[in-house]
Amino acid sequence: MALANDYTLLFNKIERRLGLTQLMPHLPEELSKDVGWINTIKEDTLVTFSRYYPNVLKMVINDDTCNKKDENGTVWYYIKDEVLQGVRLLGVRDIDWMDNTTKNSSLGSTSLGGGYYYPNFACPAATFESVLALQMNADMSSLYNRGIYIDFQYPNRFSLKGLGNTNYDLDQFVIDLLVQHVSLNTISPTKMEIFERLATADIAKLLYGQLKYVDGLETAYVQLDLKIQDLQEEAQRREDVINELKESYVSTSNDNIPYIWSI
Repeated sequence: MALANDYTLLFNKIERRLGLTQLMPHLPEELSKDVGWINTIKEDTLVTFSRYYPNVLKMVINDDTCNKKDENGTVWYYIKDEVLQGVRLLGVRDIDWMDNTTKNSSLGSTSLGGGYYYPNFACPAATFESVLALQMNADMSSLYNRGIYIDFQYPNRFSLKGLGNTNYDLDQFVIDLLVQHVSLNTISPTKMEIFERLATADIAKLLYGQLKYVDGLETAYVQLDLKIQDLQEEAQRREDVINELKESYVSTSNDNIPYIWSI
């Protein structure tokens, strides 16, 4: 119900911006909100927006979620299709180094001295000491960090590499997947303004592409004048929105860009 309400609010806003209130009842079904509009948002707007501002999903990598294959000395992790449940995978951002639970047990076992803090276990008396031990452990490990990074290959496999092309084979760890948005729910409210502009341009492009063939048509009773030049102008703004996305997505506005502030 919430998802349907989100689309309804978006479509009502687009209808008002394009001045379509009088025209909507006369549009054919393929140009209606329930068919043409929603298909355009799902197949065009969400796809384009996801290429610049994808959705992030955390995944525990183990035997349940991946198949491992050793190919010419390199261990590749193949993400299982059933785990993604039809969501298009766009890439892998990085290992979730901030996860200090047993989900990242493989990373913890390579650190000096252990000392993991388990927030899912009730031990309030030792929490302070555990956090201190974890920080000391991280400080010591950073001296010997080989810089593990992810080598992703489309469509669904990746390997763990390090200094000197070292290959790592870990049993269990957590990564951040970059996936395509499938609904409006996963789009941040702070990014909805530019998303709405992109959606408005896509809907205008859809309507103009079809209505231009009947505009000016003469019948026995009247000559059609749909005033679709406004739709054409709005549709042409799509390139401006795309350029704005290109200029802004490699910045701190994008949560998926690993920016570091330094003073």
